[in-house]
Amino acid sequence: MTNPVVHFEVVGKDGAKLRDFYAGVFGWSFNVMEPMDYGIVDNGGAGAGGGIGTAPAPMSTFYIAVADPQAALNAVEANGGKTTMPVMEIPGVVTLAQFSDPDGNIVGLVKDDGTQPPPSAAPPAANPVTWFEVQGKDGGRSREFYSKVFSWKYEVAPDMDYGMVQNEDQGIGGGVGGGDTAHAIFYVEVPDLQATLDKIESGGGKTVMPVTDMGMVTIAQFTDPEGNPVGLFKSNQ
Repeated sequence: MTNPVVHFEVVGKDGAKLRDFYAGVFGWSFNVMEPMDYGIVDNGGAGAGGGIGTAPAPMSTFYIAVADPQAALNAVEANGGKTTMPVMEIPGVVTLAQFSDPDGNIVGLVKDDGTQPPPSAAPPAANPVTWFEVQGKDGGRSREFYSKVFSWKYEVAPDMDYGMVQNEDQGIGGGVGGGDTAHAIFYVEVPDLQATLDKIESGGGKTVMPVTDMGMVTIAQFTDPEGNPVGLFKSNQ
């Protein structure tokens, strides 16, 4: 996959409490960078690496690996998106940026030129993040935007406004589609969606989409205690 999705991120006003929530729901543990109050999810399984930390405003999103973040931001703006965080280097750690697509979805960029690793190459030991999703009010327009900026190619479902992006052993797979509301979220693969939603609600989160059988997969969505949206899924194959 050209420009793969390699990292997920959840931030809020209290990073420690968010980490406690996700640890309780998914069994994740973290290597915390104390000065930044940012916890990298420990390794041990398949999926994207991730981080959970403190920020002025809550947000959940994913990061796309690119060779040149500024060139990617230029392409974003040339195709109707906007820079929301300019290129920022954390010396010895990572170079990153963020943008909003034409529907206002916030997505991250991380520099990967072959000499610098993404923010985390460490996927979670259990319940890995293995899917991302972008939804815009016009799925065709969204797919065209991401195709022009990142050269993504899709397998579009004939009866759905949804195009699947194949990961080709790089990063994680995902989908770009259309719907009434816009979002850019990641999905955690779990063995029992309802049991996971029960844990989420007992830990202070909320179910926003109940368990739904989509044929090939069963999905659900929730918000964490700070209101960040995240998906759940299980393959039916």
